[in-house]
Amino acid sequence: MKNKIDHIWMGMLLGIILPIIVLAIFYLSSYSYLTVPSFLRKMAFMEIIIKLLSLCAISNMGLFFTFYYFQKDKAARGVLLSTFIYAFGVVVYKLLNGTL
Repeated sequence: MKNKIDHIWMGMLLGIILPIIVLAIFYLSSYSYLTVPSFLRKMAFMEIIIKLLSLCAISNMGLFFTFYYFQKDKAARGVLLSTFIYAFGVVVYKLLNGTL
């Protein structure tokens, strides 16, 4: 079983998908009366879309520690790498908008 899950690309894939799932759960629990494009426009208008995505990326911590606990070190590295990709995207966005 270790060979199937313990790959950097598997950790990256799960680390990129998990925050999107958390964002979808947030949308469904609080803003399901809006369409998805309306929800994203509202979050962008309120200038919290980047903050919201950053908070969703925190969910990767649980995934990272789960992989680390079960000694799936390569997958844990992939989750960490995907979290850095999210952080890099946030920094680039803030630099381009002059809010950093």
